[in-house]
Amino acid sequence: MSKVYSEQVQKAQMLAAGLRKNYELVKNRGISSEQIAQMEEDAKEAARMNEEVEVLREEVSAKAARANKKLTELKNNMQNAKQIIKRCFDQEQWQDFGVMDKR
Repeated sequence: MSKVYSEQVQKAQMLAAGLRKNYELVKNRGISSEQIAQMEEDAKEAARMNEEVEVLREEVSAKAARANKKLTELKNNMQNAKQIIKRCFDQEQWQDFGVMDKR
């Protein structure tokens, strides 16, 4: 969980706990027990959702690393094939092999 996100969730939990503890002092000031319960539930849900996001970030990071590695392999294979075509065939024939280079 990012620091800012976790701090916000923690602040919400602390506020809800403080309101619950001092409910008798705030109930006549427009804060209901339902609002406090909703704040507690929202904080739990936010924390749960952020955990899911963190798992997805890790998955994306790992998949991106694998994709980058595969792209590097592909580029190397293409470069090797182009070198063979360029060494073994005249420049006029390169296009027949899908090599669009001019030199």
